[in-house]
Amino acid sequence: MKKTVIIVLSLLLLLNGCTKTEQKKSENTTPKEPEVLSTLQKDILTLMAKIDLIPSVNKALEEKKKLDQIAYQKEKELSDVSNDRLSEKDRKKTEEEIEKEKVKISSFIENTNIYTALKAEDIKEINKLDQEDLKYKLEDYWLDIKKDLFNIHREWNNLQAKMNEVPIEKEYIENFENNLNLLTTSISNYDIFNSLIYSNNLTKYISDFKNYFKTLKNNDIDKMKYSIRKAILLANMNNFDESIKTLTNTSEILNSKADMYSKDKEKFLKLKFSLQDLKKSIENKDLKLMKIKAPIAIENINQIIDKKE
Repeated sequence: MKKTVIIVLSLLLLLNGCTKTEQKKSENTTPKEPEVLSTLQKDILTLMAKIDLIPSVNKALEEKKKLDQIAYQKEKELSDVSNDRLSEKDRKKTEEEIEKEKVKISSFIENTNIYTALKAEDIKEINKLDQEDLKYKLEDYWLDIKKDLFNIHREWNNLQAKMNEVPIEKEYIENFENNLNLLTTSISNYDIFNSLIYSNNLTKYISDFKNYFKTLKNNDIDKMKYSIRKAILLANMNNFDESIKTLTNTSEILNSKADMYSKDKEKFLKLKFSLQDLKKSIENKDLKLMKIKAPIAIENINQIIDKKE
């Protein structure tokens, strides 16, 4: 009997040792995340921000046109007055005054859907968008978006080559490809909202790709942020029930891994409460409050965990 027990224990230890060896071997053979994957993710988020700012840009351009007409009329009136009768203030404007008179895109971001949430990503290229000097016409902004889209297609081609030796499910690749093509059509049609939906979908498929690589970031982060953006977009479509459902699923992911995420209790609670606050704003159908609560939740997600446990 003792011999039987010893044999069984030996087999269990042997099997356990084999399992650990296989896991270690699997970790060693998993390729490092290619740089183009994170670059593609950042460029898609930046593209989303540019697309979402289009209505704000349009409002800013309209405001600039009005102010330019007023300034032209004032200049015309002043030209009829002799120079020595003009005050020093009217004769010469300081750089500070000229800067104050500039129309800023940031004054019109209430016209956006998810821009405030995207700014919470703290990506340099996004942060500067609403502070840039206005271009001459709206077409210039769409041209810039189309150039970025072309670059994303190129990066996708590079990523495909990097993923060739990785056993990624064909469905993930097809989903990305289909949504990228739908995004291209939407941008060609100057369709802002659908462009935001398809580009946000791309961020989800990128997080799926990351599962096949060694990466420092925990993949739950990207998935939760994708879901928050999706919830906001659904709410802007007046699909509040589906928006709440999406956010509820995000909270469930967080709670299911509470043991891992709650190591820093304060950060965990901040995220938990910020998701609850965002959900309440959606339940109340308060789109303005959502634009305040969503970036807070994104910031808390970024803080809660940076590395895989």
